[in-house]
Amino acid sequence: MGLKKGSTGLAGALFTSLAGQAPAYSVASGAALVMSTAGAAAPLTMLLTTLAVLTTVYAVYSMAKRYPHAASFYSYVEKVLGRPTGTVNGLVYLFYAVIGVGSVAVAFAYLGAQGIYAITGFEPNPFSFVFIPVALALIVALMGIKPSVWVQAILTLMEVSVLLLFVVISLLAHASALSLYPFSLSATFSSAPSSQLAAVAGGLVFSVTYFMGFETATQISEEAKDPKRSIPRGTLAATSVMGTLFVAVTYAIAVDAGYAQASVNAFVQSANSGLNPMYSWMEGYLGYPGLLVFAIITITSVFGCYLATLNAAARMLYGMAEEGVLPPWLSRTNSRGSPSGALLVLTPIAVLVIIAFYGVPYILGERGPMDLTYWAMDYSYAMDSLYYVISLLLVVIAAFLVSKWKPVVAVGGFILAITLYYTVTYPLALVVLVASLALVLIYAFRKGSDSSSPRRPEGRRSARVDGSRFPSSSPSLRRGRGLAHPAFLAGFSLTFKRRVYLADGQEPSAMKRSLKAKGKGLSAISKANKLPISFIDCACL
Repeated sequence: MGLKKGSTGLAGALFTSLAGQAPAYSVASGAALVMSTAGAAAPLTMLLTTLAVLTTVYAVYSMAKRYPHAASFYSYVEKVLGRPTGTVNGLVYLFYAVIGVGSVAVAFAYLGAQGIYAITGFEPNPFSFVFIPVALALIVALMGIKPSVWVQAILTLMEVSVLLLFVVISLLAHASALSLYPFSLSATFSSAPSSQLAAVAGGLVFSVTYFMGFETATQISEEAKDPKRSIPRGTLAATSVMGTLFVAVTYAIAVDAGYAQASVNAFVQSANSGLNPMYSWMEGYLGYPGLLVFAIITITSVFGCYLATLNAAARMLYGMAEEGVLPPWLSRTNSRGSPSGALLVLTPIAVLVIIAFYGVPYILGERGPMDLTYWAMDYSYAMDSLYYVISLLLVVIAAFLVSKWKPVVAVGGFILAITLYYTVTYPLALVVLVASLALVLIYAFRKGSDSSSPRRPEGRRSARVDGSRFPSSSPSLRRGRGLAHPAFLAGFSLTFKRRVYLADGQEPSAMKRSLKAKGKGLSAISKANKLPISFIDCACL
């Protein structure tokens, strides 16, 4: 049956991207990390991070306008750099997403137990919470994209409202202490300019991860109305909103904690060793109801993130299966237009990922439930961040080749390269990454060079490449070799095949015809041979 077209629009893209970024979850788990490096200059760091991340978002924005596809991170790279490279990126993103759903489930358990402890004073066993999002999100996701978007919209509006309330109350409570000091380099508590810049740069690396998940809207492209407009606009708008919110919340935290170095250090130590101080601040401002509300929106934020990531991963599997890169049964959908085949595969894999990452700290000697859960969350987050940055970096490279604003995209690529360098925190994670990438490369280039791999029928979707239209279902712009971008076509010998198509997209016969051409544009070749460009299948030899 396929995914249900026109099920959502700009609002769906906006709330999917917002849920993927998980504002309350990001603040509750990440503020102390940023302040541990940047000090009271955390708001300055968040402001610079937002501007830096928007350059990366622009790269995704430009690709989403050109190539709407359920397997977005596969398609963006495949259209420009070739099918093997696209397959590599699709699989790398799937590694991130699969580990990501497991990581978020563990975070649900940790923050759920922490929230109950804040409310009741009783510390429950986090193991009892870890599989709740796995089961609930699967039910919602199987119901189709509309219920998922509604759930994400309600949860996101709740958490954004509470965070804005926290900002307003914090600023009013400390009105006499408000200043622009947190936006200065001196707030890093360093005197040397080089040390100040290093502190801000270190905080920037941590704060980039606040925005992980902004791309989840791109995977619902095939279910959106006018996807070339709604998806890129929704993604850009969501990230802009989140960046503004993160700057405001980080400033409010700095005001609440105090600008002195001792105050900042006390906040960081408290957040890292026990209950996040934001729970006590909310209780101080709004009493017990404030504490209760903050605990609830933190855990619902994690669930919204899990749901968005699960839907994104399922549609990546679906889209890559439709393109013949993965087994065809992964493209099965149910009567509601949900990729049920992919969802039913992802869920048990997520369970295995959770068990595996609990096993790592256990082997290393951790035994307490909270300690095991904390380190399982930390290890899985460190691992999936590596895959995420690599996948996003490949998209940025592809965007650089086709984008008009190349300097903007280049800045995004530079920031991601730095982030990748600092993301390697555990030697074991690097070993696993290298081994998995080796397997991905072997599979991708074997699959990419296999011209017999089934693709989705002609006419289902088309995409622009240098002003010309090519069916995305044709066997790419190369047979697993070379680069398809027009800048690389000049001077190469091209082989073109003339094909005859039925109205429904089936190919009953093909007449092969070779043409040697150097430096000729595709339009010129098309006119010379009286072939419509959409029927040209070219291979870079």
